[in-house]
Amino acid sequence: MSSSRHYVTEEWLTPWRMALLLWAGLTAAFPAVMCGTESFFFRDYGVMGYPLIHHQHESFWRGEWPLWNPLSNCGAPLLAQWGTMSLYPGSLIYLLLPLPWSLSFFCFLHLVLGGVGMFLLARRWTKHTYAAGLAGCAFVFNGVTFSCLLWPNYLVALGWMPWVVLTAEEALKTGGRRILWAGVVAALQLLAGVPELAVLTWMVVIGLATVNLINRTATIRSTVTRLAASIGLATALTAAQLLPFFELLSYSQRDPGFALEKWALPGWGWANLIVPLFHCLQSPQGIFFQTDQGFFSSCYLGILALVLAIWGGLFRRTGQARLLAVLTVLALVFAMGENGYVYGWLKHVVPSLGLARYPVKFLLLATFTVPLLAAFAIQWWTELPPEENRQAWIIAGISLVTVFLLSVFLVQFAYAHPFTFDQPDVMKANGATRRWVLVFGIAILVALRYASDPVRKFLPQFALLALLFLDVLVHVPRQNPSLPVDKFYPGMWAQAFGAPPLPFPEGRAMISPVADDTLNHSTVSDQTQNWIGKRLSLWSHLNLLEQTPKVNGSSTLQIREQKKIEDLIYKQRIPPSDGLIDFLAVRYLTKKHTVIEWTWHNDAMPLITAGQKAVFAPQEQIPNLLFATNFNPRRVVYFPESLRADIRATNEANVIIHDATLGFHQGQITVEASAPSLLVIAQSWYPCWKAYLDGKTTPLLCANYAFQAIQIPIGKHQIQLRYVDIWFHVGFAISLITLALVGVALFFQGRTRKPVANLRNQTSKPSPHDAGP
Repeated sequence: MSSSRHYVTEEWLTPWRMALLLWAGLTAAFPAVMCGTESFFFRDYGVMGYPLIHHQHESFWRGEWPLWNPLSNCGAPLLAQWGTMSLYPGSLIYLLLPLPWSLSFFCFLHLVLGGVGMFLLARRWTKHTYAAGLAGCAFVFNGVTFSCLLWPNYLVALGWMPWVVLTAEEALKTGGRRILWAGVVAALQLLAGVPELAVLTWMVVIGLATVNLINRTATIRSTVTRLAASIGLATALTAAQLLPFFELLSYSQRDPGFALEKWALPGWGWANLIVPLFHCLQSPQGIFFQTDQGFFSSCYLGILALVLAIWGGLFRRTGQARLLAVLTVLALVFAMGENGYVYGWLKHVVPSLGLARYPVKFLLLATFTVPLLAAFAIQWWTELPPEENRQAWIIAGISLVTVFLLSVFLVQFAYAHPFTFDQPDVMKANGATRRWVLVFGIAILVALRYASDPVRKFLPQFALLALLFLDVLVHVPRQNPSLPVDKFYPGMWAQAFGAPPLPFPEGRAMISPVADDTLNHSTVSDQTQNWIGKRLSLWSHLNLLEQTPKVNGSSTLQIREQKKIEDLIYKQRIPPSDGLIDFLAVRYLTKKHTVIEWTWHNDAMPLITAGQKAVFAPQEQIPNLLFATNFNPRRVVYFPESLRADIRATNEANVIIHDATLGFHQGQITVEASAPSLLVIAQSWYPCWKAYLDGKTTPLLCANYAFQAIQIPIGKHQIQLRYVDIWFHVGFAISLITLALVGVALFFQGRTRKPVANLRNQTSKPSPHDAGP
């Protein structure tokens, strides 16, 4: 009877039950989204993530690799971007199943994956099943993790984070096939395309390796070898993604000094760990954000999890707990960026840190470490001997009083020194609710400690998990709103304006800088109307839902020269010349003094033109010439001085384009020229585009600063354009060969281990003569 009761109470959280518990919590939090009647839409989820995934969904069913996106930013690499998840195996979920429900399911699935991984990791470290369950729930149900619902790729990287640490730790200890599994799991996280989270994950792994070396449980040689092997294997498995990415990075606008630091945790931001709405402003759509920090919609990790994490850091004196405590402090300090001084100093020492614009992302490390520290605290709290009950009471009382008074002080301080957009009464109620959560949480912990009967422990155990869930559910008003799924279907533009949108390559739409900025800072409070307005204006990447080409877009990495032209229009607000608008093949322009209405532009040129005269100028001056009122793209095309010796067609010529088709990844053009001349394509120049003249390779020149041109000799010729990503093909071969070798190695290692295991089982059977009385 006692063993059965022990199983019911202490072992009721198996991995599968943990998964079901997390799934039930997510269903309770987002019932309409889980059922598929509504979908998330707020910020990047709706205007960037979902449209890109919809575009890849369409490419998949056309049988195409999504290597190039001709619909945004005058053409931009797609697969090479970070965060597109084009090669992530789990993407088959939303590629095969209907959108938008399948993307929501994909996100929830990875949240559960992360929670179960955290459960297994915490159970290994604490040897305490319930503590592990609490860690899994705290990892999924907190404000930062829920903020990541804006970015599906972040949920993938978070979901694999505990698994990477779990498998890498095994690889460090035993080597062998464990290294193979560590490499495979790390590769899956890398394919999510969140380099910051991958780096943070391996910071934890390297920290664990350091702890092993300090404790002398591993040698330097074995540690370095196994770490290098795991990382090298993950790199080889993801070569198909990494090689195109690094090529794009070298041609992109991103460098250590490309932009100033943005969205760091404010110096007072730690207060939001206790009072979530401390100095927060509410957007017109009702979502709260920290003042001066708009990346995460919440930095709240859970007041109970935070108190337990402090206990775990102070009272568990294991190497793992100490490492987690150090990493938590570093995460909170680095998240402040320049506000915390240390990160600013470190960025001067390591300039490449400037590639990461958002120091607040270091909170993701704390999102990982705090649940584990909380698990250590539960282990310590429940295993503390009865004779130390007085110590437990003192610690619980001091924690309750200290955090309670600190919460009161923060609320009163914010009342006395309010910011412009503070809502003191809302913040006061928010702080009071958190204090009640703390009081009930401490009471449940006390009940858990004094529940002597194992069966009776189940109620406080479940109550504590429920409290964690309810706390994050109501800690801020409507953190992740949703809309009916019919608002995501293609065709809204055609239905509103009575005509189908402009298909590629018949021309482009161009949203005005004023409309673009107005939508970026929209004051429309009705979320449905705000969303519909953004869709009809083709804002951000929403043009992808209508398969309509657009001058700008929201690509994370943009080709440097094209980005320069775009910034002159949208950031510096320099009015583009009529000639530039014509050259960019703009058919639809935002109507003056409106945001969502469009006007037809009759003078737009086709994307493919020919016969212009080559004019040479210093490369840095060409953008000014494009914006000049006398720019005539029908007669001239600008080239840098460095190409003067290579270009023979320096005069206007009569060229007839008999046939021209331009697809997403290739083009076919038939021309007839009366003299050596130029063919100009108003699409972003990128080295992966290759040109062939009558079947032979010919140079594809960079014309008009950021676009494409080809020299054609006299006569009639066939020209082909192909997008050939050599680095993708090389990387794909490396990844495929590596994957095959890993599969073979795991297969043969598995076969060789079975006889050994059988022999061990046979030799370990007790002899009848060894039996006891």
